[in-house]
Amino acid sequence: MGIDYYGILQIPRNSTDLEIKKAYRNLALEFKKDLLDNPQATQVFSLIGEAYDVLSNPARRAIFDQYGEEGLKMGVPMVDGCFPAYHYHGDPVATYKDFFGTTSPFADLLDVLRNPPLLHQLADGTKCLRKKQDPIKHPLHLTLHEVYFGGVKKMKIHRLVFTNAERTTTEVKEKILNVPIKPGIKAKTEIIFPDEGDQNPATIPADVVFIIEDRPHDNFVRDGNNLIMTVTVSLEEALLGTTVTVKTVDHRTIRIPITDVISPGYEKIVDNEGMPILEQYPDKGNLIIKFNVTFPTYLPKNCKEIFRKGFHLCKLEGGGIQHEVINKMVLADKILRIDPDEQMPPMIRNY
Repeated sequence: MGIDYYGILQIPRNSTDLEIKKAYRNLALEFKKDLLDNPQATQVFSLIGEAYDVLSNPARRAIFDQYGEEGLKMGVPMVDGCFPAYHYHGDPVATYKDFFGTTSPFADLLDVLRNPPLLHQLADGTKCLRKKQDPIKHPLHLTLHEVYFGGVKKMKIHRLVFTNAERTTTEVKEKILNVPIKPGIKAKTEIIFPDEGDQNPATIPADVVFIIEDRPHDNFVRDGNNLIMTVTVSLEEALLGTTVTVKTVDHRTIRIPITDVISPGYEKIVDNEGMPILEQYPDKGNLIIKFNVTFPTYLPKNCKEIFRKGFHLCKLEGGGIQHEVINKMVLADKILRIDPDEQMPPMIRNY
């Protein structure tokens, strides 16, 4: 004779779904507390879980009512196939957790006991639950100079504060909040001042939150710990080289020689000239210089001929370094174009 799941839950066969749940709840609470002290309680607890797993499912319960445990666990032929054999997963704690939503059905109650909600007593003596107001968020725009050096930003707020000991009346007062700015602080960082919102007898003051935002800069864009700037150069500078003068965020002037040919996508990376790295201060990121090359709108015929000869010579030499040959030819053409009166006098040698 198979297991009687109704007998395990101590309920009649015509029990409703609600009665099945009540029976499981009572037995589960009774036997779970004994699991550590009584090994036999573990077996009973597993049978209780299996009984609830079967009877709480309408299809399994119908098969059990008609064919018993043997038919349920062996499978039953149906008109349109076969009802699959049932096997309990063997984890009564999982069934328990699925039923209660937690391994401890008293978790919410214990949390309330450990962290009781704040209550406010009204004038008539009744008490009501005090809820915390939603946080008040303000954007805090910082210049790159402020982010670079850090410091303290003073922010003025106005809020309602209590004016009497009974905490029943309020008035608007001004307060200065000192917002700490660490060098290299990242955008979207939230700096929180707890309970600095309006005071109210029935609610907990809101937190005041400042969200860091980068203020646009004339020359730089911050990308993480790096600074990016774009420099416009002529085609001549892109081919022959140039020097980029940069006024840094900390008011220095640096000159960066560009000796490479500036091709599309070329970037010059200057190490340790970016923003301070928050987690590794005083280390800094890099300065990344991008280029925008402006092309001449018109080339004289003589210039075109010089470039044509340069490319031709490169081909004759087997595709050597074209820009070097062109640079030499352009330089030679410039020398030939100098007015004789402007030429340097010949070097006088003393023998």
